[in-house]
Amino acid sequence: MNKFSETASTLFMQGYSCSEAVVKAAYEAGIIDRKIDPELLNRIVSPFSGAMGEHQCLCGAVAGSQLVLGLLFGRTAPSSDHNRIKELASEFNREFKEKRNVKTACCRALRKGFDEDPKTARINCSHIVRDATNILEKMVEKTSRSSV
Repeated sequence: MNKFSETASTLFMQGYSCSEAVVKAAYEAGIIDRKIDPELLNRIVSPFSGAMGEHQCLCGAVAGSQLVLGLLFGRTAPSSDHNRIKELASEFNREFKEKRNVKTACCRALRKGFDEDPKTARINCSHIVRDATNILEKMVEKTSRSSV
């Protein structure tokens, strides 16, 4: 496990939600500009905790990863090309599903079979956070290199 993924997994096990752990680890790793207020980032990403509350669908680790991709490579104006960020978002989703060997990034489906025991569920989700951040880090490195 790399340092970024290890940090995200540790933060998650310390009580941060999956989305918060991904974004905070990206901030601590210097992937996200340190000029951005970390408390503001956490507030922005916190609604994605627990798969957006009762919605129970979009995995928070996926949502947090998508937020980081948007912060780094997203559009800055309506006139900006939207294809690049859409392609990156789709690539992340494909790689995540492939890595997890699933057909969906729905939190409810990813947690299936783990809901009975909170400790086991947390460990399962820490592995999901780790996988998401591994994919995210590789994509950031590759996309940053190709942008230079």
